[in-house]
Amino acid sequence: MSTAGKTHTIRTATKDDLPTIVGIYNWAVNQTFATIDSEPLSKEEAESWWEMHAGRNFVLVAEAEGDVIGWARLLPWKQRGFDVVEDLVYVDPLAHGKGVGADLLKNLIEEARGLRDCKTIVATMATDNVPSLKLHKRLGFEEAGIIPNAAYKFTRWMDIALLQRSLER
Repeated sequence: MSTAGKTHTIRTATKDDLPTIVGIYNWAVNQTFATIDSEPLSKEEAESWWEMHAGRNFVLVAEAEGDVIGWARLLPWKQRGFDVVEDLVYVDPLAHGKGVGADLLKNLIEEARGLRDCKTIVATMATDNVPSLKLHKRLGFEEAGIIPNAAYKFTRWMDIALLQRSLER
């Protein structure tokens, strides 16, 4: 993994990182539109998620001074191959605005480029998630479409944006 910036490094996640990964995710569930999930993950659900995802997906963490401050993963859209992968990026709220999300996403893009026959990386997000939309567009993602009223959270309907980025450039 590459060292990113002066204050954090990016590395492959381990099972020991799971409690912090889940903590960051559950904060996003409860406080933001970064995920459409409305219920935090329990310890059992987190363990199941790790067992299902860690072996077949690429999971990274950003670390600063020994603490995990963000995480990201690639998930194949096509389960029998990696024609298209989807990214997810979550950052501890105390590390927002410090380049952590950008460094995680850059590493995911490079990892996706190394996958055999993978030509596209996509992201889906609520259109209310302006920081993620800006980050993805800054790193070469283009809007592929909007699904109106696709998810309900925080007592209202949200539109979901689909963004894509070619891995050939």
